[in-house]
Amino acid sequence: MGTQTIWIGEKRLCQVTVSGFQDVPGFGPLPEGRVNGGGKIVRGARARLLRHGVVIAEDLRIGALMRRTFPRSRLEAEERVQILGRCIMAIGHRHVLDGDQIQAYVRPDPAGGSPDLVLGYQDPIPERRRLLGRAEVREVTPDPLAGPVARVVVAEGGLAVGARVRVVRDGRPVVEALRLLALADGGGGPLDELPQGSAGTLFLGHFDLRPGDIVHAYDVPPPQQTEGRKRLLTVMSAGSNAMVAVARVQPVQFSPHGGEPLAVGHRARVLRGQVVVADGLTIGLVQEPGMLQEVAVDYGTKARVGWLDVGVDFPGLRIRDEIEPYEVLPAEHEPEPEITRPQSRRFLVGFTVGVGAVIALFGSLDVWACVTAWRSFRTPPADDTTLDWGSALGLALFFTVITALSTWMLVLGHIRQRQWRERARRRTGPADKAV
Repeated sequence: MGTQTIWIGEKRLCQVTVSGFQDVPGFGPLPEGRVNGGGKIVRGARARLLRHGVVIAEDLRIGALMRRTFPRSRLEAEERVQILGRCIMAIGHRHVLDGDQIQAYVRPDPAGGSPDLVLGYQDPIPERRRLLGRAEVREVTPDPLAGPVARVVVAEGGLAVGARVRVVRDGRPVVEALRLLALADGGGGPLDELPQGSAGTLFLGHFDLRPGDIVHAYDVPPPQQTEGRKRLLTVMSAGSNAMVAVARVQPVQFSPHGGEPLAVGHRARVLRGQVVVADGLTIGLVQEPGMLQEVAVDYGTKARVGWLDVGVDFPGLRIRDEIEPYEVLPAEHEPEPEITRPQSRRFLVGFTVGVGAVIALFGSLDVWACVTAWRSFRTPPADDTTLDWGSALGLALFFTVITALSTWMLVLGHIRQRQWRERARRRTGPADKAV
């Protein structure tokens, strides 16, 4: 996200849209959602947090991964959760909101080195880190949800939840870019910080911890810039010359996106088999074909069947590649509130009037049918021009069912409207600028 960002080789695993929160012992409220947009989610993978398409936090970790079992709804730790499965995650970020998207990925392995030693995107020069605290591991004990947890004594500075962590053994780092998922005191009570000289428990979500290891916690420097992503584009056909390629693409419906529509001049990267193969490209052409113009540009609900032509300075583009357009934004950019039709007051008024009219009409017909059935039962009709009591009773039951269903729709619509507005208020809460 800064000038020293290197994306080439990153492999995307999946994404999870936060749809709720689960209170987990030792962690507090953790985000919950369904896996989509790729394959499975794996414990230990890197992660980033997006809000309305804007990257607001980078260098996170899937430090703990859990699922709820049915019918008892117990929490169980998982190493991986397949696509479409629901999961609960600890990522080392304290300000996740409902509707945020968590994207899991794997950094490219360094040549001849361990993937655990790959630094974060905002951590290019370890020598310039600002040390926040240093602690010594005295004991490692198992936890059914978080794996091994470390009992430590803070020797220098202090530790805080969400800090980035490295583990040093015999003077050499064994893992980089972890996140401090949670802290607890000696009695197991949750803490936000652990000051110098105190003892406590660290939840790091890493299995290779041993007594005698040294844990270094350091800050995450504020990024110089961030990015606002547009909807991911799948290449359906492509033609190219020596410098540029023009592709017919289809927007991916559930990919993170927000802000203004796709436009000439936006940046882009290319993914092949979920791996970033090119970055820093420029969108040089956006052409909407005729009747599909509104679908393609506005990325509406029918975007999955729309298509458009896009030009990009990457002549090696292939069919089934994915183009990820984005615009560079200042780091302090506030994502715009997401406004959808069900959150419109005008829509709610129209819905209430329409359904209310249906309830009034069929309610009146129900009363008429009931009165007719009672009169026909007391005084049988003399000819076939008047409904008998059985037919009138059948009509009354039919009108009752329609009235009851309409009333249920009206009540449910107002309940969902209240939930959507509450979700919108949560989505537009303050972002954490410190990560």
